[in-house]
Amino acid sequence: MKSIINKYAIILLAGCFFCTAVTAQFTVNLLLNSRPPAYLSDWNSPLAGQLLVTYNGASQTARVKLAAQLQDASGTTIAVSNNTTAQLISINTGANIIRIDRVLQLENMQFKGGANSLSTSGKLAAGNYRLCVQLVTIDGVPITEPQCKPFTQLNYQLPFLLSPNDKTWLDANMAQTAIIFRWSSLVPASQEPATYRLQVYEVLPAQTPMQALRSNQPILLTELRRITQYIWRPQLSFKDSANHVFIWTVQTLDSKGTPITTSDENNKGRSEPRVFGVCNKKIAGVADCGAEYSW
Repeated sequence: MKSIINKYAIILLAGCFFCTAVTAQFTVNLLLNSRPPAYLSDWNSPLAGQLLVTYNGASQTARVKLAAQLQDASGTTIAVSNNTTAQLISINTGANIIRIDRVLQLENMQFKGGANSLSTSGKLAAGNYRLCVQLVTIDGVPITEPQCKPFTQLNYQLPFLLSPNDKTWLDANMAQTAIIFRWSSLVPASQEPATYRLQVYEVLPAQTPMQALRSNQPILLTELRRITQYIWRPQLSFKDSANHVFIWTVQTLDSKGTPITTSDENNKGRSEPRVFGVCNKKIAGVADCGAEYSW
């Protein structure tokens, strides 16, 4: 029995020595942008980051795998590499630079827990994260200690609608010529120019403004890249005696045409809507159209 124990002890010590020797052959340095793209598929950009591996082994080339983990702010793993199907990476003597998308190997990631939206969209929500990487053998045995770097996806402030002001009336003669819509920019500015989708809905009789927004088709729908102003020349007749009421909003889209995500995912990138009216004060015979209208 004693000889068997000694035998296993020798094997264990030899294994530890082997691991220590192999680890000493590699130096790993993870360089990661503190604000990488929200879409994991865009991590092929050099701006996203890279992994620097220095190898000083006896052989000219070593074949290893990269094990990666994505963690959320609480330290919970939301995505992890599948070591069984991970690609083999050839590491040459000296310094080796590996793009961060090859480290991540998105097609090989397994998504965990509540990362369903990440697995379907490939887009990280606003919040704090950490990427951990280590070298492993073909069989998944760790070669190096994990290298971890934190990064952030910003929580954006959607544009604020500036003009027309909320619950104000425009003169029909001026509105017939042009209505100018203005809004603030996305804050902070995204790394890629935002697209603003302006939507205007007419509020029909017996409708509330929110009912019109949810059920009607927009009478104006246009998209503008970077621009935060639009001059609308409505093909509508405002010179009758009736009041015309509208509700409008701006939906902010990212570079792939997907709504910008905020802490409130229910808004789908839409700014808080504003309501305005158009009336012919002369025909109506009133100084203030709003005196007889309840928003």
